[in-house]
Amino acid sequence: MTLLLAADIGGTKSDLAIFELADSPEAPPLAHQRFLNRQFPDFDAILTDFLVHAPPPDYACLGVAAVVRHGEAKLTNLPWKLSEHSLQSKFGWRATCLINDLTALCASLPHLQERDLLVIQAGQAEKNGIQAVIAPGTGLGEGFLVSGTSFFLAKGSEGGHCDFAPLNQEQGELLAYLQKKQPAVSYELLCSGKGIPNIFDFFSATEVARDHKRWQDITGSGDQTPLIIEGALADFPCPLCLKTLTTFLDILGAEAGNLALKLYATGGLFIGGGIMPRLAGRISFASFLDSFRRKEKMNELMSSFPIHLILKSDAALWGAFAYGRYHFREQRGKKRG
Repeated sequence: MTLLLAADIGGTKSDLAIFELADSPEAPPLAHQRFLNRQFPDFDAILTDFLVHAPPPDYACLGVAAVVRHGEAKLTNLPWKLSEHSLQSKFGWRATCLINDLTALCASLPHLQERDLLVIQAGQAEKNGIQAVIAPGTGLGEGFLVSGTSFFLAKGSEGGHCDFAPLNQEQGELLAYLQKKQPAVSYELLCSGKGIPNIFDFFSATEVARDHKRWQDITGSGDQTPLIIEGALADFPCPLCLKTLTTFLDILGAEAGNLALKLYATGGLFIGGGIMPRLAGRISFASFLDSFRRKEKMNELMSSFPIHLILKSDAALWGAFAYGRYHFREQRGKKRG
């Protein structure tokens, strides 16, 4: 039995699992555990803790929220560094593959079931069309998948760090507000867990109406995003929170449309990350769709792209397995050949 360690290493949490390399990507893992990153000094400590009670793997494919170059990665939102060579030497695996976490999420798309997806826009998917992924979580991930019967290319990018472009005067004022604090204003600074408080701060500085008690709770918290979302979705919504969340969806929709348009994503757009599933069925996605479709002469094309929300919270973990399974089995096949 040949075993593969798969991992999804994000800015907040890490999911780890052991799979049989010969199994299908839909197969259950032999071991699976989730860790909160803040409780560990580095990823090696998480690995050591996990492997105490898990069968020893032969290979490892690790999806990480970072730029991966030459087998090395430094997490974007954590002071952690990972190296294929160091991990392989320390833990004794046959081979190690570090990939971007959005590459892992993109690799999961062919293996998602109908129950794992929520239709946002039906559209008309083309067979073997490029599939785009945008994922607001701790940061903002973007990527794509190109696949067919004889090819498979999943790739994450750093598109979330592209410059934010306002859609209207209010968003222009939001940009000017953030430019006083940041040397560059990216979409990640607005469409992510760390970006939502930036929108809230802007409206707090410009809006008069507010739920003062809730505003005090939010501004005094070290993690404002969950409180802002809770305030927007409450039975009696906080006006500032609701406006913040609507603006977040508006800007996210515009950037999702940019991504789909640049990739010509006739295979559809998929929304990942931890934020959007919490909103499903609790707030209208109308502002998201309106911004997604509003692309000058391309409105009709934008309406034809299917849009799905990924509900499976550990899709990137299964994607790391799918990617590693393909990568290492192909490698072994070449060696035998």
